[in-house]
Amino acid sequence: MNKLFVALPIAALMAAPALGQTQWVELQDNVQVSQFGSTVDQIEDWDLYDAGGQKIGEIEAVLGSDGALASALVVDFDNAASFVDGDVIVPIDQFTWEANRLSLNIDQAGAQQLELWND
Repeated sequence: MNKLFVALPIAALMAAPALGQTQWVELQDNVQVSQFGSTVDQIEDWDLYDAGGQKIGEIEAVLGSDGALASALVVDFDNAASFVDGDVIVPIDQFTWEANRLSLNIDQAGAQQLELWND
């Protein structure tokens, strides 16, 4: 009985990293992204701005855990923005679409913690 109580927590710890990983799928151009009222094709290459209104990058791709629902955007940060070197996966709830402008709701430190996209 004691072995069972020890084995269960160890098994849960071993499974934890696999649970946190998402298998990303790049959405097709015609998929509607309800958060922005636009298709994937329209969103790709949108400029991205920080809270101060400075352009910090652009959208490279729209991702989801399946091919039908957007849950993240891939951002290519400008070199001058000092965010991240490379394409980064940012959860879709970290963006604001207002006055025909897409803004990022996290700072450089937050962006450094995000997953890189290797397409």
